Amino acid sequence: MIAFLIICMIADPWADGSPAVEYGAGAGYGQAYYPENILGPPDPDATPAAPSFGENNLLTLGKDGSVVLEFINNSIINEPGVDFTVFENVMDTGSGYFQECAFVEVSQNGSYWIQFPWNPTTLQGLAGLMPTTGNDPTNPEISGGDQFDLEDVGLEWVRFVRLTDCGDAVEDGGLFDLDAVVAVHWSTGIQEPPVDINLSITSPFTSSFTIRTEKTGKLSCYTIDGRLTGQWQINGEPATINASALPSGVLFFTLNESLLQAVKLVK
Repeated sequence: MIAFLIICMIADPWADGSPAVEYGAGAGYGQAYYPENILGPPDPDATPAAPSFGENNLLTLGKDGSVVLEFINNSIINEPGVDFTVFENVMDTGSGYFQECAFVEVSQNGSYWIQFPWNPTTLQGLAGLMPTTGNDPTNPEISGGDQFDLEDVGLEWVRFVRLTDCGDAVEDGGLFDLDAVVAVHWSTGIQEPPVDINLSITSPFTSSFTIRTEKTGKLSCYTIDGRLTGQWQINGEPATINASALPSGVLFFTLNESLLQAVKLVK
C-alpha cells in the first residue's frame, strides 16, 4: 500500500509526511488515523510506566511491515551527538522494558537507503528499545526514545527515515508501534538530493561494478570510516569499474560528493 501526504507549513522538528507504508501480518491498529498519528511530536502524556496508547497516537506496522517518514521543508543534519529520535510505546515493567523493535534506515532522496548498524545481542541500533519520558522530545538528554547519530552511517543530512518491523530477525515483545520521529539537529535549507544513478554490483560481488548514468564527474568510493579507496572519472556512458582492489565491507559511493549508494562488498 502506498500513501502520499504533503503538508506545507512552517518548518519544525517533526516529520511532515509519510510517502509510503507497507503493512505486515498483524497490522491494523492505527490505520484509520494514518498518517496524522505518526506525524508531529510524540504523545506528550506518555511516560515510561504508562506509554502512549490509542489509535490516534500509534501505528502498528505488522510483522516485517514498514513506513517511510519525510521531512518536507527541512532536513535532519549531522552535528555532534544525537541527530534524531524515534519514539515507540516502550513500557517500563519495573523489571525491564517491554520492547517491540524496528530496523532504522535513512535516505537523502527516498531511493537509496542506509541502515543503521545494530547489535544482535544487545539490540542497540534498533528502534523500540527505550520508553518515552514525556519531556521535551527535542532534547535527547531527557526525552527518552531511541536516538540516532548520522555520523554512524556517514551522512551529513537526510530527509527520509524508514522504520521496518524486525519480524523473526529479533526476539522481542511483538509488533512495532510507531509514535513519532523527531529531529534534534535540523536545517530549513533544503538539501539537493543525490543524482539519480543506477549502481550495480555484479555477482559474486568481487570483480566489478557497472555505472549507468547520463551524469558526468568524479565517482569516489569510501569505507565506513571515511577512508578514500578509489576514484574514477565518469563521462556519461556506461562504465565497468574493476573492484578487485577495493576492501571488503560496507562501501559508500559518491558522484561529485553527492551520495549515491552504500553497498556491502564480500570477498
